[in-house]
Amino acid sequence: MKLKPPIYSPIQPITISERWFPRGRDFGLYESQGVIAPNVTSILGWKFPFDKSKWIEAEPDVDHDAVARESAERGTAVHYAMEQWLQGKPHEPLADHLPWINPLQELVSKAKKTLAVEIPVHTKIAGLGYAGSCDGLMMTDNGDVVIIDYKTKRENKKVHSKFCDKQRTQLAAYSLAINELYGDQLPSPVKRCSLLFAHPEPGRPVTVVSTEGLELRSYQEKWLEILENWYAEHGDAVAEEQARFNRKNEAPPL
Repeated sequence: MKLKPPIYSPIQPITISERWFPRGRDFGLYESQGVIAPNVTSILGWKFPFDKSKWIEAEPDVDHDAVARESAERGTAVHYAMEQWLQGKPHEPLADHLPWINPLQELVSKAKKTLAVEIPVHTKIAGLGYAGSCDGLMMTDNGDVVIIDYKTKRENKKVHSKFCDKQRTQLAAYSLAINELYGDQLPSPVKRCSLLFAHPEPGRPVTVVSTEGLELRSYQEKWLEILENWYAEHGDAVAEEQARFNRKNEAPPL
């Protein structure tokens, strides 16, 4: 028997462009109403660069490129399956992905409402713009608004919250933006951000890493500090890309 998703009662999203990566830049951009903004994941990739050598040292006997491809394909499939399910749209995921999808659906089905799926953000905080999207925005039985983000883990891979700084900072960035952009549509501001790590082992629950209260505020402040430092290094490049975008899209002379 298929699990029933929470009531789908979506808020009205803003409109943003598809992400693109300007030539010669190490960041991606989104546009909304003629304004460009760097994406959150690019900014955090600058702050938390991936060190493949550490992975190779920790797991020398795996095919790292194959594992990375498989993880990316699985992640995309699981995200799409959850997106379709939450919106009540028909979708039959591959059986190979069900060990990750089923426990996520079981957990998320406990929410009262789905307020957004892949909710876009494009805003300025303290005069500095950023953009992106998050997996889901849910409302619990007591009216709390929660950001959720799906993650998939390989078999026997454990989750340690102390190694989730990048992901927790990412959701904190989204929480600030969602409260700024959608506050008038929400029953209350975002109070919790939850990373949902699905495991393929039968009977193993989803590992939830939540950030709320003073801890969420701390991660929001950390994000604003990272954002400021990123703009100190890349602000001129963003301004150049905005000027380039304006020139490309200006009306031709009569």
